[in-house]
Formats: sequence, structure tokens, C-alpha cells
Amino acid sequence: MADIGSVLDTPSTGGSTYYDESQDTPPVPMPEGNYPAHVVDCATATRDVRGKHKAVIYNLKVKIAKEAGNMEYNGVDMDGNKVTVNGSKYVGRELRSAGIFKFLHPTDDDDFESNPGGNRGYMSFCEAFGFEPKQVEVEINGQKSTVKEIPDVTADDLVGKPVMCVVRKGKPWTSERDGKTRTPLEAKYFNVWNEGAELSDKELDGDDDDLPF
Repeated sequence: MADIGSVLDTPSTGGSTYYDESQDTPPVPMPEGNYPAHVVDCATATRDVRGKHKAVIYNLKVKIAKEAGNMEYNGVDMDGNKVTVNGSKYVGRELRSAGIFKFLHPTDDDDFESNPGGNRGYMSFCEAFGFEPKQVEVEINGQKSTVKEIPDVTADDLVGKPVMCVVRKGKPWTSERDGKTRTPLEAKYFNVWNEGAELSDKELDGDDDDLPF
């Protein structure tokens, strides 16, 4: 029989516990798909491209909106089973976007070449946020052409705006810490979210006690 001193020195392990297989629901990593979201941050950088063009690159951070709770997604749980999951599990999650390139048009003082044919992605990006191009006549590489002039969109124009994100797997990367390769999800493309409402300053600042997420 253990004496009082040894009993007091023995930490409690809580006694018996139970496992109910019927209540074991493995987590489901966020599936690829279309998610309603809001832009919560936007950074831009100007870079040379292929040694002859110049582009402004937009990198967005989006937050999955509460309306995702009205949508279902086909995913795979941690045990490898195909499942249908409600989007409410991912409300509030933040994702980075793939870089959106806006190829710049050179002035007389610039030594880089224009690349108007490369701006399809930027035009679609602008249209997803309601910024429509207009037809204009310009001179490109010495010749006049009728083209679509795409608006100059700034970070202030985008933050808080609603948008439908096409979420896909991004480029794999290997961690220097543990050597494991990971493939993050990112907002690959953007489409118009007609029913989406712009976030207020209060919601952007995180003062969202009245929101259900």
C-alpha cells in the first residue's frame, strides 16, 4: 500500500476516458473552389520583366467571407476520404493571391518595351472589381492602334472590396526548418461577386463583434 507521501507526489492522469468512433470527424483541408471574399490588404511592386518590359505587380490578401457558409465544397479529409464540406469551416481564413501583372506603357523617357498583349490578366482583374476599360486610340511601337485603356487601380481602390476568388494550389515550397515540401492555397483568379457588399472601416479594423464570424 502506498504511503501518503507517495500518493501526494503522484500526478493525476484524470482516470478513464473514452473514444467514440462515430463522433470522430477528421479535419478537411480547405478544398479548391470558388469562395466569396474581401480584400483586406494590397501591396504593389514595380519590376523589370524578361529584361525588356516593366510591370506593376499586385499582391493581395483576401479574407473568406461569411457567405461561404452558404456554399458546399468537395474535399478530401485527413484520412483520404472524399467528403462534402460546408464553407463555414473556412470563414475568416486569409489567403494570398498570385501576383497580378500590369505591364506599363513607356513614355519617351523610358527604355523598356510595351507589352499590351500581356495585360489580359490585369484587365480581367480590374473587371472583377467593377473597373471597366474604355476604347482609346494610342501609338504603340510607332503605330496607332485602337485598344482598351485599363484603369490605374490603387491599393485604396481595392481594400474592402468584395470579390469571388478562384482558389487553387500555388507553387510548392520547401521549408528550411524541417525540409518538408508544402503546397499552399492561393487566390489564383478573381471574378465578380455581384451580391457582395464592401466592408466598412469598422469591419476592416477588426471591430466586428456584431458579425457571426
